[in-house]
Formats: sequence, C-alpha cells, structure tokens
Amino acid sequence: MNSKWILRGVAIASVLVSYNCRSRTRNNDNNTPAPTTTAPTITAPVQQPALQPGMQPSIPTQPSIPTQPSMPTQPGMQPIQAQPNMPANGDFIQTQMTMRQAQFAAGMSPVLPIARGSLETSGTQNYAVNMLPGHCYKIIGVGAPSVSDLDLKLYAPADPSGAPSAVVDQDIATDNFPVIGLQRQLCPTAAGQYRLEVTMYAGTGEFGVQVFGN
Repeated sequence: MNSKWILRGVAIASVLVSYNCRSRTRNNDNNTPAPTTTAPTITAPVQQPALQPGMQPSIPTQPSIPTQPSMPTQPGMQPIQAQPNMPANGDFIQTQMTMRQAQFAAGMSPVLPIARGSLETSGTQNYAVNMLPGHCYKIIGVGAPSVSDLDLKLYAPADPSGAPSAVVDQDIATDNFPVIGLQRQLCPTAAGQYRLEVTMYAGTGEFGVQVFGN
C-alpha cells in the first residue's frame, strides 16, 4: 500500500518538473529580442547647375591699339611764333587736306608735312617757307568744323633795306579752305624765305597748312 503511494508521488513530481522545464523554455523564447533590420540609405544624385538662359561666356578684352606718334615738323616750314594750344589729334585735318590736294593740287607732291595750329577768332600765326626757283608751289589751308573763315597771305622775302614785305598772293575768301597759287602761278625766280600768315578771321579751333610742289 505504501509502495503504491510512493510511486504515485514520484510520477506526479516528474510531471511537475517536466512542466516547469517547458514553461522556462517558452519564456526564454519569448524574451529573445527580434533581429533589427537597418533600412538602406538612399543617396540623391548630385545635380549639376544648369546654364541659365541669357548667360553668355565672357569675351576677353581686345588689346588696345597704340596711338601712332605724331610726325615732327620738318625744317623749312617752322613757326616764327610759338603755336598756342597745339592739338594732338589731327585726323579731320588730314582727311580734309587729302581731299583739297586732290581738288586743287593734283599732280603735285607734299613738300613738307602738315603744320598744325589752333587759334581764337582774329588770331594769327606766321610760318617761314623756303622756296626754290624752277619749281611751282601751292599752299593749302584747312580748318576744323568750328572754323568759319580761314585766310592765308604769303609775303615776299624780307627786304635788306628794311622795307615792308609785299604780299605775293593771298586767299581771303569766306571759307575754311584757302589756297595760294590757285588764281595765279606761284613759281619763284629766286630762292628765298617767304612768310606765310594764317588768320582765323571767323570761328575758332584747329587748322592745318601744307605746301605742295612739282
């Protein structure tokens, strides 16, 4: 009788031990943390800046053209008095002189470079001009657009006795392009130094005079 109860107690104890082991195993399984899944990182593509409408590449600056040096006055036509306010730019004067040479001194060549000056109204400027026999000459003057009336007078070489020099030729017409040697030939019979007088009769500004010969 006692043996039967002992066997039942052992069986019950075995069942309890087995139940406790299963419960502990289930609890351990429930407490195990789930594996962590890391989301992949998406990197946005880098966009290159687009060229905006109207944007043009910069154009490099062109090198400036150096200014040509002015031609010095040659011996033979020197100002007797200092020239006031001598301008540096004579493009207009050169263009006008070339045109008047073709008009009034065709077939002649420049004897001297252009002599330039600038005068106020009623101002005068004198030049010494050497001329030789056996040649004919024409002397042309041109004025800037601001010059209304430019006059030229050519005086004979100085008289040894001191008498006033006579006027050989002149152009005192109302214009800004006087010419000496146009109405009558200017062909000296002897070498000499003549005096050329430039008068700013009306207007003001730059002028140029040049001697042409054959």
